[in-house]
Amino acid sequence: MKGLSYATISSTKYYDALLKALYISVKQKVEEIDVPKVQIIAVDGNEPPASTQYQDAISALYGVGYTLKMGLKFKKLPQPNGYFDYKVGGLETLWWGTQGEINISDAKTLRWKAFLMAPAFIDRTLFRQAVEQAKAKKPDIPYDSVRLTTLHEGHSVQMLHIGSYEQEEPTIKQLLEYIKDHNLQVNGHHHEIYISDPRRTKPEKLKTVIRYPVNTYE
Repeated sequence: MKGLSYATISSTKYYDALLKALYISVKQKVEEIDVPKVQIIAVDGNEPPASTQYQDAISALYGVGYTLKMGLKFKKLPQPNGYFDYKVGGLETLWWGTQGEINISDAKTLRWKAFLMAPAFIDRTLFRQAVEQAKAKKPDIPYDSVRLTTLHEGHSVQMLHIGSYEQEEPTIKQLLEYIKDHNLQVNGHHHEIYISDPRRTKPEKLKTVIRYPVNTYE
């Protein structure tokens, strides 16, 4: 996203603009985008997406994510320099396979990193305070699996997929064909951003952004 640096975002307005550019306004056509380095709270896993491990990761991420947001807003956590109120973004996941090229239809070979974006003003001390607060409320959730880290995808191609997760192949094929036709190569993991809540949305209406970091052939 040109002209907007994640590290210098200083207000709700600009943070929302970043979220909009990265996934809310993505269309059903391939587009190229420059993704800045972002801070994330993340959980790594090695079991299929239908597993308890993945579902527990989602619970842990949102537990910490909302503890940070609401704790800062209502001053149950110390507000750092540069603080502004912000929206908790949608769930995102990087996927890769154990057998080389990813095969989304073979769940047993998938590995993943599930995450939520977090504003740059959240440091490790604040993050650990939020984890401890979340654990005190729901000690059965594996909050210790959540870590604070960064992700920098850089130049990428992305496209909105509408439909069930099992029917992503045509969208993936379109993205990969675009990458090939424009003398690009994949330079990172298969990235999915879940715009819709599958608990409240019919499978045929689910919205998912699919993204691939890319670079040009030398």
